[in-house]
Amino acid sequence: MSRRWWPVAVRRSTALASVVLCALVFTVGWLGTRAFLAVQLDANAVNSATIELNRMAAAYQVATVDGGRSALASAVTNGDAMFEVVTDSGQSVVRSENLRRLDPAWTALPPAPRGVGADWTTSTAVALRPGANPDWREYRTYEVLSRVVDDVPAALVEPLGREEVELSAGLGGGSAQNTYRLTLHLFVLPWDRQRALRSFDTTLGYFVPLAVLLTALAAWFSAGRALRPVEAIRSELAKVSATGLDRRVPVPPSGDEIARLALTTNSTLDRLERSHQQQERFVADASHELRSPLASLRASLEVALAHPDRVDWPVVAQRSLLDVQRLQRITADLLQLAAQPGQPSGSGVVDLAEVVLEQVAERAAEPGGRVVVRSEIAGAALVDGVQVQLERLLRNLLDNAVRHAEAEVTVRLGAEANRVVLEVVDDGLGIPVEDRERVFDRFARLDDARTRDEGGSGLGLALARDIATRHGGTLYVEENKTGARLVARFPTAGG
Repeated sequence: MSRRWWPVAVRRSTALASVVLCALVFTVGWLGTRAFLAVQLDANAVNSATIELNRMAAAYQVATVDGGRSALASAVTNGDAMFEVVTDSGQSVVRSENLRRLDPAWTALPPAPRGVGADWTTSTAVALRPGANPDWREYRTYEVLSRVVDDVPAALVEPLGREEVELSAGLGGGSAQNTYRLTLHLFVLPWDRQRALRSFDTTLGYFVPLAVLLTALAAWFSAGRALRPVEAIRSELAKVSATGLDRRVPVPPSGDEIARLALTTNSTLDRLERSHQQQERFVADASHELRSPLASLRASLEVALAHPDRVDWPVVAQRSLLDVQRLQRITADLLQLAAQPGQPSGSGVVDLAEVVLEQVAERAAEPGGRVVVRSEIAGAALVDGVQVQLERLLRNLLDNAVRHAEAEVTVRLGAEANRVVLEVVDDGLGIPVEDRERVFDRFARLDDARTRDEGGSGLGLALARDIATRHGGTLYVEENKTGARLVARFPTAGG
């Protein structure tokens, strides 16, 4: 498998993502700012060239020759300026000496078209070709601004073909009566723009890598600090074992995703501990409850086999069958209690009234019953659940009530708000207040010897509450004048 180029570790991944994002943002910002700055610098260069071109035109428009010469002498203020003045015939009047140096094959720029007005201006692109000139090896295109000046005295123009650094240099004494229409060309110089952009690039060339480095360090330490609670959670989870399920991970006070992760982890550990405790209880309960009937069954069979001629084998078989039946009841109850909690499978709508009538009828049909079981039903009571489990719940409640009743057990079924209420009431001694929750514990017996004689496993009420809980209901011992009163409440069907 090929090595992936992106790191899997959260800290490294976060730092690398921060570096990439920072580099991308700064690079885009660099290029965008540079483009904006270049546009502004170009506009400033054009404005400066326009002002200088207008100053040149104003110098040529001075009326007097003497005044005109002094105006021409101060018209070009930039020593690096590149300009050219041509007549209508295309002859060069005066050009910057830089032009010949930068382009040895330089030819004069064209004059303005004939017939244009005095306010004519234009902008063109001109390329200088230095050729083999060692001082200038870059072929560059310049923007050239042009405008027209009419009726310029010959004294400010002649002689033609001069190459100077200013407009007035080399002027002769031409006839004052002759006039020219001149076209002034002035190059927009890019030197300020280049210097500013070079300085800008140099500054950001140092700043951007430094900013990326600082961002990487900040992301690295921030990710480490943010992951510190995760490491604490991992370290604590590593200490959790089968004998140490009571440990819990620390919950940071930040209230963020990591805090919620810690809370969820602790909740999972709670469920795991409960499940482990449930498993341990099941093993302990099974070993405790199965030991006695198995020992009794074994002892009975060993005695019978040791003295086969003095044993009433039908009686031995009958006792063994009772022990086996008790083992079956205990095993079934333990398996039911060990099952995972949740909505029972195969559920449907069950009429508890039919369940009550059927259970009461079975009790009435039992021969030799010392306790009378009767029912009081207010009407149909529909609940969502599994009928077999609800029958077992009622059977366990009736078994418990019959064992402790003196003469009568009453089953009442009614409705209360959006819940179905099932009550099983006996006329026995009742259950003390301090024991009303303990009776639902596994193998809890208030009268241990009597309950064993009656054949109870000590799991009936625990299993009944478990079934009620699985069906979204409750089961409690509630106050009664005489005897015990166990009340189960279930949500009505579809409620």
